[in-house]
Amino acid sequence: MIDKETQIKILLYGNPLDFACKTLGVRDMRTRKYSEVFTVSNEEVYEYTSIHGIPHSDSTSRDSLVEGFHYFEEEGKWYTFFRERGYIHDEKCFDDELGKKYIVTTLLKLSGTGLY
Repeated sequence: MIDKETQIKILLYGNPLDFACKTLGVRDMRTRKYSEVFTVSNEEVYEYTSIHGIPHSDSTSRDSLVEGFHYFEEEGKWYTFFRERGYIHDEKCFDDELGKKYIVTTLLKLSGTGLY
């Protein structure tokens, strides 16, 4: 059994599919759910980020030109958005805790695991 902290690090920073197949010994994730393979919940991932911080984002402002999901903190508020083909979509502004929860949930969704 792989400890929960390692699982959370893989979900936030790593490659969950590769980890499931190579480390956990799952032959094929096409017939399995990540919730059957990983034994952590969205709440446990959020709790981990409350202690260790949210993963670093390359975005430090709305001006980032890199495509994908962006988030940054400014004056106690979290700002999030998606940039695709030069356009900004789904722009949001949150108070501290709601922003962190949204970011963690979005990162889990983007990892493709369905643990949200």
